[in-house]
Amino acid sequence: MKLPLIISCFFLAGCQSTPYAMVDGSQSKVSDADNYNVEIVAIDGAFQTGKLTKNIKPGYHTVHLSTTGPLRSKKATSTLVYPLLAKECMRYVVSAQHGPGNKDDWEIRVLDERLIPACTPSSAEPEVAIVIPDYAKPTSNISCLTQEQLTNQTTPVVLFHSVAACIKSQDYNSAINGYFLAGAYAYFDSLRVPNKPSHAIVELIKKDSIWTLSALEQQNFEQKLAEYLASEQKQQTCEWVKSMDAPDYAPQYMLQHLPQDGTPQPTDLSANIAATLFSATLNQYLGCQAPQD
Repeated sequence: MKLPLIISCFFLAGCQSTPYAMVDGSQSKVSDADNYNVEIVAIDGAFQTGKLTKNIKPGYHTVHLSTTGPLRSKKATSTLVYPLLAKECMRYVVSAQHGPGNKDDWEIRVLDERLIPACTPSSAEPEVAIVIPDYAKPTSNISCLTQEQLTNQTTPVVLFHSVAACIKSQDYNSAINGYFLAGAYAYFDSLRVPNKPSHAIVELIKKDSIWTLSALEQQNFEQKLAEYLASEQKQQTCEWVKSMDAPDYAPQYMLQHLPQDGTPQPTDLSANIAATLFSATLNQYLGCQAPQD
């Protein structure tokens, strides 16, 4: 009889947990009447469903948080950006600190950073230079692509580089549209190419595009993104991404990132399977409502 996986991990040397970090918005200070919990609205463009806590991969993240405190004015900002460089096995306890004289004026306050006891950090290894493979780069210079120029044949490689170009030219509407479509299509590709090591190529594409921007450029975009989320335009984004339909390209950028001993996964999907995966992308990644029959 096979041992359950959790039990067998205590006996077999091969079971190791993957290091992670956590954003925790559920532990506001009870002693402070102006300190409130925060809900996680989005992480790196992926909408969440009002969660107070979320496990994340170590590394840089753009986290959008919404206060649970009262806001008197409809024009008050309910969502703010929390740029986080998350370390392995660290819990980041964050809250909304409202002003005592003006409840509409609030800021994100980090209450605590502490180790997660159940998490095991990876063994320290010397840093190596990051090499961006050719298949993670566009074949030519990419300018800022507007919403009308994007199609379901535009790959995440092109989309993320377009987003970077739009941010540089301060065309934030185009940057936001491209950002959500890039994330959605990359997520869809990860569903049809289930070999997990190949999914790491998405981070390399980001490092070669939007992460090359200056800190000020990134901050300006993050603020525009926060304003967009606070304006309740999420449903418009959902409807637009739905109208783009599922990707109509072979995800060669992801297939070529398979390990040397990896077996290429089939990418020719039937219309029904593609529709199912795209529906999962809209629901699980963007947090859109399920399509109505």
